[in-house]
Amino acid sequence: MAGSKALTRQTIIQGALILTVASILIRVLGAVYRVPLGRILGDEGLGIYAVPNQFYLLFFTISSAGIPVAVARLVSEKVSAGLYRDAYRTFTVSLAAMFSVGLFFTLLLFFGASRLVESGLVANPASYYGLLAVSPVIFFSAVTASFRGLFQGLQNMSPVAVSQVADQIMLVAGTVLFSYLLLPGGLALAAAGANFGAVPGAAAATGIMAYYYFRNRGALMDMVRRDTSGYREEALSLLKKILAVSIPISFASVAMAVTGIIDNKLIIDRLQLVGYSRPEATALYGQFNQMAMSFVNISIAFAFSLGTSLVPSVAEAHGPGGRRQIRQQASTAIRLSLLSTLPAAAGLYFLAPQLTDFIYANAEAGIPLAALAPAVVFWGVHLVLSGIMQGLGRADIPVYNLLAGIAFKIGITYFLTPTWLGIRAAALGTVAMFAVSSILNIISVRRMTGLDVDFAASVARPALASLLMGLAAREVYRLSLPLINHEYLATTAALLAGVLVFPVLAALTGSIRPDDLKNMPGIGPRAAGLLRAFEALRDRILGKTRG
Repeated sequence: MAGSKALTRQTIIQGALILTVASILIRVLGAVYRVPLGRILGDEGLGIYAVPNQFYLLFFTISSAGIPVAVARLVSEKVSAGLYRDAYRTFTVSLAAMFSVGLFFTLLLFFGASRLVESGLVANPASYYGLLAVSPVIFFSAVTASFRGLFQGLQNMSPVAVSQVADQIMLVAGTVLFSYLLLPGGLALAAAGANFGAVPGAAAATGIMAYYYFRNRGALMDMVRRDTSGYREEALSLLKKILAVSIPISFASVAMAVTGIIDNKLIIDRLQLVGYSRPEATALYGQFNQMAMSFVNISIAFAFSLGTSLVPSVAEAHGPGGRRQIRQQASTAIRLSLLSTLPAAAGLYFLAPQLTDFIYANAEAGIPLAALAPAVVFWGVHLVLSGIMQGLGRADIPVYNLLAGIAFKIGITYFLTPTWLGIRAAALGTVAMFAVSSILNIISVRRMTGLDVDFAASVARPALASLLMGLAAREVYRLSLPLINHEYLATTAALLAGVLVFPVLAALTGSIRPDDLKNMPGIGPRAAGLLRAFEALRDRILGKTRG
C-alpha cells in the first residue's frame, strides 16, 4: 500500500487462500467440537443449543453483519484515490458506531429473552438460559467487525485470519468445558453453558484485532500524513456511505437468520404432523442444522474467502476502463469456486452416512447431508458473485436474489416436510434457495459486467472430474470395508482416495490451470511448473494418438 511498507498487501488469490486456511480450520473445529458436544448434550440438547445461536445471529446481523464489507469497500476506494485520511476516518467512524450499536443489541437480547420465550418465537422454552448466555457475543463481534473491515480494505487478510482462528479455538474449548460443567444441572443449563462458550472467543478476537491495529498504527498515521489531497469528507457523510453498503448486506444476513429461526419452528412443528414427538423432531432438526450443515459450511470455505477478497479488489477496479478487469475477475472466481465446491459436493453425496457416522457417530444424519450436497455448489457461486456486486456498490441486488431463494426454501419446507421426505425436505429447500439465488446472481452480474462463463472449462470438466472422484471414493470404501473390517478406517481410506484422485483427474481434464497455482504461498510456482510440464506431455501424447 502506498505510504506504508509495514502494511502487507495481498493479491485476491493470496488473500483468499489465507482466509481459506483459516476458514477450513475454523469450520473443521466447528464440526469436530460437536462430536464431544453431541455426546454431552445428545440430539435434543443440540436442538436446544441451536436456537439461541439463531437469535444471536439475527441480532448480530441486524447490528453489524455488513460492516466488514462496507468498511473494506470504502477504505479500498479511498486508498485507490489517494484519500488516505478519509480511508482511516472511515474506520474510526465505524468503530464508534459499532461500539454503541453492539452494546445496545447485547442488552436488547439479554433483557428481551423472556419475551421471546413467552411469545412462542422460541419453540422450546429450555433455550431461555442460552439466550442470556450468548448475548455478550453481539457486542464483541460488532467491535471486531470494524477492525476486520479496515484490514480487509487494506487487502491484508492475515490479522483477520488470526483473529478468526483464535475466536474459534476458544469457542470450541469454552463450549465443551461449560456444557460439561453444567450438565449436572440439567440439559437446559448444559446447553446454555455451550452457548456461553462463544463469549471468551469473541472477546479474544476483539483483543487480537486491537493488537494488530495498535501494532500497525504508526504505519497508518504515516499513511494519513502522506495525504496531500486536501479533501476531507464529513463524518456523517462517511457513516451514511457505510450504512448504504452495510444495510443491504445486513438485511441479507437478517433474512438468513430469520429463515433459520423459521426453519427451527417450521421443521419441528411440521414433523410432528406425521407422528414424530417433539424430542424426536428436535433431534432430527439437530441432525440437519448442527451435523449435516457443518459439512456444508466447511465445503464452502474457499468460495466464502474468495468472495470476501473480491470486494476490495473489485471496488478498486471499479471505474473507467475497469469493466474488462472486473469481468475477468468474475469469470475466474466462478471457475475457482466450482473447482472447490464440485468435488466437495460429490464427496458429501457419495459418502454422506459414512462421514456423519465418522464425525458424529450418527449415520442417520447422512440422510439430510446427502440431500444437502448440491447446495455446496450453488452457495459457492452465490458467494463469489455477491462479492462482485458488493464491490461494484450494488449490495442490494444479491439481497433481492437471496429473498427469492428463501421464498422457495420456506415453501418446500412447509409443504414437503410432512411427507415421506421428512427432514430431507428441509435440506432440499436449502438447495433450492441457493440454486435460485445463484442463477439470479449470474444473470445480474452478466447484465452489469458482460460476464461470459466458459461452460466446458468452468463447469463440465470439473464436474466430470468430481463425479469420477466420488465414484472412486465410494468404491474404495466398498472394497476396503470387508478387508479392513472397520467402518472408520474404511471411511478414512475412501477420503484419502478422493483427495489423491481429484488433482490427477482435474489435471487430466484440464480443470485446473498453472495460473491457478502460481500465486499459492510457498509451493505455488513449483506446482505451476509441474502442471505446465504435465500439460505439455499430455498434449504430445494426445497429438501422437490423433496422428
